[in-house]
Amino acid sequence: MGQSMVAIIEADCTGCDLCIPHCPFEALLPLLHSPEGREKPKRPVVVVEEQCVGCLSCIGSCPTQALHEVKTPPKAESSPLLKPSPRPATEVVNRWKKGGLRWA
Repeated sequence: MGQSMVAIIEADCTGCDLCIPHCPFEALLPLLHSPEGREKPKRPVVVVEEQCVGCLSCIGSCPTQALHEVKTPPKAESSPLLKPSPRPATEVVNRWKKGGLRWA
């Protein structure tokens, strides 16, 4: 069995944030600022690679199917998961405190 994780097609992400509470590892977070030239009004969600364990619990929550599984072959020489991309500036999501999502 190979490793896996989730990736987001940024162009398809509407920024609805429906996927965020479905991630028990807080690996899905909205960008702090919307990228320049983005056509959609809301900032996209990104995968914080070092926090994603590949449980795939978030994939079904995306209405635009922007989330997808990335698999690593079981006999790969080295895993791309060992060299995560630089972490982008993300917004903090209040899950449990007063006024938070209360769902994770």
